[in-house]
Amino acid sequence: MRRDHSRLSYWLRGLALAGVASLGLMSIVGSGGGALGFPPCEGIYCGGGSPPPLPSARVQPPYVTALVGTPVTFTAEASDFTGTLSYQWRRSSDNGSTFVEITGATGKSHLLPGVNLGDDGAVFSVAVRGANGSVTSQVGRLTVSATPGIEFQDGEFVPSNWVASPVVGPGQLPFVHTEEFIATDGNPGGFRKMVVQLPQGAGSARVFHAALSATYEPATQGAVRVIDYAEDCRAFQSSENTFTESSLVIEQGGRRYLSDTSGSCIAQAWGAVASRSSLGLNDFRLFDGPACNAGESCPDFSSSAAPMRFGYWRISYGMPGDTVAHGIDNWKVTVWRR
Repeated sequence: MRRDHSRLSYWLRGLALAGVASLGLMSIVGSGGGALGFPPCEGIYCGGGSPPPLPSARVQPPYVTALVGTPVTFTAEASDFTGTLSYQWRRSSDNGSTFVEITGATGKSHLLPGVNLGDDGAVFSVAVRGANGSVTSQVGRLTVSATPGIEFQDGEFVPSNWVASPVVGPGQLPFVHTEEFIATDGNPGGFRKMVVQLPQGAGSARVFHAALSATYEPATQGAVRVIDYAEDCRAFQSSENTFTESSLVIEQGGRRYLSDTSGSCIAQAWGAVASRSSLGLNDFRLFDGPACNAGESCPDFSSSAAPMRFGYWRISYGMPGDTVAHGIDNWKVTVWRR
């Protein structure tokens, strides 16, 4: 007890002395301060503004899947540079471990006039230099296929072609959701409108939408290599706190797999969302159905795999009880085979 009391007294005495010293220093500085030899306080440390953002660069698109013989263009997107920009494109053949500069590739874009199987798996980056520094971009990845992709798409959303089912986890309350086909105001033409009323006590709700005609048969159509996905989205409310997220879903063997790539739908105008090329096995995770067994491929892209049915899911966010309305158009899945 005495040791604690002594330590507390020592700490209080030190705090008091520090306060006196601070007051003395403040009075000196307030009366002229310069006599202490301190330079005037300027810049960001004394309210002079924020530091300028660091320059950055990325490659667009970050993923491309292309058929042999078709052209592919990667473009550099640079931000927060000053002065005239210069570019130097680089290529990697070992999944990005090492890069080699591409002779003559010094423009903002890099064109491959006709890709071949030797370009399959190539990774591209670009070094961007400006007056305020040099940055090496994030990479762009190229997948090349010898056979055309098989497409599943819907831009009209006939109601009989779609089935919606809520995803209600343990302890979650059921919620109301409705879907309807709207003949006009799509992007263009008709579109599918969805409305979800969030349950009390929850700030989100999930609905899975399956396309009944979008079924791929690996046994007859071949093993899957990668999958491309794209959709357009529109929000129907102005609240920044109410929005949706969308992702591709694979339904296979009593399980549902969700792509790790998702896009937010906030704008009240049509726009692309959740677009992603070259989705592989590692880009999906199980979210519904029995657990995967040890050594089992989940999902299974092999030629002996069970049929795959594609769809999408929407997660609606807001305050408990909110009504969230959103639309989808130009839904498209492309399966590229081995």
